[in-house]
Parts: sequence; structure tokens; C-alpha cells
Amino acid sequence: MSNEPQNTEIDDFEPLIQAGHVICSSGSVEDLGDGFRFMVRSSDIASQVHGIDHRVDATLPAFLIRHDGQVHAYLNRCAHVAMELDWQPGQFLTQDKSAIICASHDAQYLPDTGECISGPCPRGARLIKLDIEEKEGQIFLCQAV
Repeated sequence: MSNEPQNTEIDDFEPLIQAGHVICSSGSVEDLGDGFRFMVRSSDIASQVHGIDHRVDATLPAFLIRHDGQVHAYLNRCAHVAMELDWQPGQFLTQDKSAIICASHDAQYLPDTGECISGPCPRGARLIKLDIEEKEGQIFLCQAV
């Protein structure tokens, strides 16, 4: 894995992260704070996106949040309708910070599993979780299996 952090100094810049590389520093994602947006290639996360419609090497939006001290990564895609979740860049949580919410449909998801707990999503629906690893003050996107 690369230990070189990606450039995140530009507010609207969403870095394209390759599997095995640093997404951001651990300090960039505060517990119950704003999410960290980034992009991934579908080919780098192939085992997680096999059930969604995408081009073979599409670039997909994703995000990190920290909940109860643990970092979680998901594709930025509602399980109800394929739309990005955040109502403002990085704003993924409900007002009480208890769930991830889709700004378009009010579907709500558990922050640690991505399971839909309310709203119009189909029974058993969940966000697509990405494999990440946090170590040595950095958060990495893991290799697809």
C-alpha cells in the first residue's frame, strides 16, 4: 500500500483513489462529523459492485464517515434510487447524527452496516460498503478480492 496521502487541499476536489492507496489521513474524518468524499474506479472495487449497473471501468463517488470511533466507507449511492446521498458535499448524517440519510428520498441507513432502517428502500437494501483499513494515521482503500 502507498503511504503517500492524496491531495485534498481544494474544497471541491474529490480525489480518485486506487486500491491499496491512501484515501486521507485519519484526522480528516471526525466522529459524527462531515464525511470525506472521494472517487473510486469500479475495477478497483469489483467484488463490491457486481450487483449494480456501471461501465466496466466507471468512476464512482464514495465517502468515508466515522461513527463510534470506527471509519466506514460506502459508495455515495442510495439503495432506493441511484442518486448521491449527501444534501451538501460531505453532509451524510441525519440531524441527530444517528443515521446516514438520502437527501432526495429520506431513506435512512445504519452508519456501521449501511442497512436501510427507514424510508422507501426495498426490504433488505443496504449501501455498498467498501473495504478500508485504518493504520498509522492513514485510511487506505483495500484491494478488491
